Amino acid sequence: MDWLVEFLSGYGYLGMGIGAFIAGSVLPMASEVLLVIFLGMGLSPVLLLIWATVGNTIGGFTCYYMARLAKREWVERFFHVSPRQIARADRVVQKVGVWAAFLSFVPLLGTAILLLLGFMRVSPLKISVTMTAGKLLRYLIVVLSYTGVVELFF
Repeated sequence: MDWLVEFLSGYGYLGMGIGAFIAGSVLPMASEVLLVIFLGMGLSPVLLLIWATVGNTIGGFTCYYMARLAKREWVERFFHVSPRQIARADRVVQKVGVWAAFLSFVPLLGTAILLLLGFMRVSPLKISVTMTAGKLLRYLIVVLSYTGVVELFF
């Protein structure tokens, strides 16, 4: 992980976006740690917040679209998911809907949520709003914890 952080830090804001993208995809990485490192380097909290949110949201869409490409037969055969389990997942999605995407920032659970929403072919436009809001809120909490409210805006 150290080599990756060192590599990404050489790219500044773009490095933050790339790191957040990786963390938002199916690859495990703690983008919050990267965000704190970049804040410690003195980069703009607002720009880091934007780059982290955009990168992580795009990374989340990689999970969503991978699952959207899947066919029921594949999921049943290769992941040993029964038609009954798929029907149950469909009921959960019908009940919770796009609001589940708000929790896409939660490690492991967020990836599973986005995979499920993609597999159930929930509207990407609707998901983008709730997913972005959840990821933005998470990064905002990290930035505010590090800088405080006053430093963020002044």
